[in-house]
Amino acid sequence: MKATDIIAEANPAAKVLPDPKMTKMLAIAIRHDETLPKTLVARLGPKPTDQDLVKVWSDLIDQSLSATNYGDLSRDSKLDGWLTRLYINHVNNFEDINGEGGDALGAWAALSKRGLLAPQDQDFNRFKSLHQLQQVVRKRNYRDELERIKNAEEIEKHKRTKKDVVLIDDEAFYVIIPMNYGACYTFNYSGHNSSFCTGGSSGLRWFQRYAPEGPIVSIIYKPNMNDKDGKWQFHAPTNQLVNSDQDYRHNVNLNDKKFAELYPGLMKSICTSMLSKSQEINEMSKDIRPGGYDVPKDVAEIKETFPVSYSTSGGAGGGGPY
Repeated sequence: MKATDIIAEANPAAKVLPDPKMTKMLAIAIRHDETLPKTLVARLGPKPTDQDLVKVWSDLIDQSLSATNYGDLSRDSKLDGWLTRLYINHVNNFEDINGEGGDALGAWAALSKRGLLAPQDQDFNRFKSLHQLQQVVRKRNYRDELERIKNAEEIEKHKRTKKDVVLIDDEAFYVIIPMNYGACYTFNYSGHNSSFCTGGSSGLRWFQRYAPEGPIVSIIYKPNMNDKDGKWQFHAPTNQLVNSDQDYRHNVNLNDKKFAELYPGLMKSICTSMLSKSQEINEMSKDIRPGGYDVPKDVAEIKETFPVSYSTSGGAGGGGPY
C-alpha cells in the first residue's frame, strides 16, 4: 500500500506520514506497546514497515473515537492529534486510549460543544494526559449533564433502529406495539422517565422474555406525558398493566380500575385498532415468534385480563372523552 493511499484513508495517518521523524517515533511506540491487539500487528508480517504500523494506529484510533458513549468523535482532527502526541510520548498506551480514556474524551467533547464547560476546563491543550481529562469530566457539576447527554445519544441511536406498529396517534394519545428493543428504549425515555424493564439497560433480555408470549402495548397520554400516570404499558399474558413508575405492579385489578377511570374507552379503542391492523401486526411480529402474533386471540386475552378498562366507554376521565 502506498503512503498516499494511507493518507486518504485516515486522519491520524495523514498528519503523521508526511513527517519522517514523527512516523519513526510512532512506529517505535507501537512496537513497544504490549496492550495493542497482537493479531493486528501479526497480520502485517514479520517485518512491518513504519508506514504499515502508522496505518494500524490510524485505524485503531478511528475505531476508538467513533464508538464513545457520547457519539462519533472520529472526525474531530484535534482529538486524534492530541491522542497521537500522548502515545508517542509514552504518556498513555492503547489500552488507556481505547478504554475509559476514550469515553472521557467523548464526555469532554460532548460538554464542550454544548457550552457546558467552565472556562478553565474548556482549554483542551492544558491537559497533559487522559487521567487529567478524566478527573475533570468526573466533577460533580458535570455528572448530571453527562447523564442527560448520554441518554440523548442512546435515544437517537435507538430511534434509527426501532420497529413498532402505531395503533393510535392523535391529539390525545400515542399508542404502539413495540416490535424490538429499540422501540421499548425510545418509549422509556419519551416524557416521564419510565422504569419499564423492557426499555432499561438490560431491556433486550426482558423484551426477548416477554414479547414472544404476546404483544406489549405502550401508551402515552400526550397532555400529561411527563407525569407517571401519563404513560402506561400492558402485557396481558403476564397480567401486567402499570403506569410509568409501575405502581401496584402486582395488583392488576387495582390498576385495571385506575386505568379505566383515567382513560375510559381507550382499552376498547386499542383492541379495535389491533384488529384493524392485524395483518401488519402479524407480519412485523414474525421475527419475534414463529408465525407472528395471532391478533384476534391476543385481543380476546386483553379483554379477559383487563375487563374493567375494556368495558368502559369514552367519558370524562383523566384522559377526557375518547
